[in-house]
Amino acid sequence: MQVFDEEYFKTVFEQYYDKIYTGFFRKTSSAAISQDLTQITFIKFWEYRQSYTFDLPLALQLNRKAKQVLIDWLRKEAYQRRLIREMKEFSLDASNLNKLELTDTLRSAINQIPPARKKVFTLAYVEGFSHREIAAQLNISVKTVDNHVLKALQQLRKILALYAILAIIS
Repeated sequence: MQVFDEEYFKTVFEQYYDKIYTGFFRKTSSAAISQDLTQITFIKFWEYRQSYTFDLPLALQLNRKAKQVLIDWLRKEAYQRRLIREMKEFSLDASNLNKLELTDTLRSAINQIPPARKKVFTLAYVEGFSHREIAAQLNISVKTVDNHVLKALQQLRKILALYAILAIIS
């Protein structure tokens, strides 16, 4: 009977790396992203090695894991594009405010957010953590992180709109 140990994993990695990478490259057209996604696939494959079976073809199981990784990445990309679009919707007219005033205004607006929401928002936008990483760090669900970020953005939009109006009439 085969055992899924480090030696077997190395063999699988060497045998399938190029195939998995090529599949990602066809979908993303980016070498860097394809390398990252391939690496994530093999990391997850190793982490969940107990759930794999030698009854099914290894290529099928690896392709399923790669598909899951790609779907997760696509969802994250779509979410980030939506957030960027939302941030652009409430961008201030920088010609009326210099950079320092804008930074102070943004800092002041962020400080008006409730503490838990502010912490999640700061971890996501200032420190650059993914929503999954934030959820694990704070012991909350990813959905809760999503809700905190969404509500923080809505609240910031209102606060910054008010600041913009006050800057225009001042």
